[in-house]
Amino acid sequence: MDIVEIRRENLRRWVSQHGTPPKEKSLFSQLKSTGSFGERVARRLEDQYRMGYGYLDRAATHQVPGGVTEDDGFITSESALGSDAVGVRVGDVASTIPIRAVKLRLQAGVSGFVAEPDLEIDHGYFPVPKDVIDQLMLNPADLIVTTVRGRSMEPMMFEDDKVLIDTSRRLPKNNECFAVNWNGEAIVKCLIKKSEGWCLYSFNREFPTIDVRSGQCSIIGMVVWQPARIVLGRL
Repeated sequence: MDIVEIRRENLRRWVSQHGTPPKEKSLFSQLKSTGSFGERVARRLEDQYRMGYGYLDRAATHQVPGGVTEDDGFITSESALGSDAVGVRVGDVASTIPIRAVKLRLQAGVSGFVAEPDLEIDHGYFPVPKDVIDQLMLNPADLIVTTVRGRSMEPMMFEDDKVLIDTSRRLPKNNECFAVNWNGEAIVKCLIKKSEGWCLYSFNREFPTIDVRSGQCSIIGMVVWQPARIVLGRL
């Protein structure tokens, strides 16, 4: 389902719950069936009718289709995640934007993923400061929050820490942390460029450095922000 059809489906759902605004009957009728349904119109309707930022773009789950090729050890797809990948809602506090918290369901050899709501985190959303999103010039519709598993990134990231992932940033970049699909497992690692190729690096030296060519690896997105951690009891 492309972004226009997702917007149509969400608009139909909204109308079924709230009714069609009298002055928008002609426009809503057109948007629900035919014609263009662009970014500007979607954002205007969300704002004017208090649907919540990104409501019309939100899909329950998202999976990037095939078209997989090998590129320098990474499994890549020409179909990158777009604005239909995830959803956001209006925050209860104006200073935060709740971003979808997810558990990632992956397959080895496939560059896409299914993002299932992590209902253990505030009903599936995590509040991210609006000034962080503004300062980093992030698009909330491209963002997901996921939970770090394991000890391989200590002391930078501990198990159960939350990290903000920008799914639009999927090109490998030296010395940056990424969420990756490694042989069907979602992990967070630092990408290091060596003369022989790309490696997945762990800050915890108990864990080995991994050559991405030794398995199947695709990038889910770059880690762009990590909430401040209360360190009492960590050490």
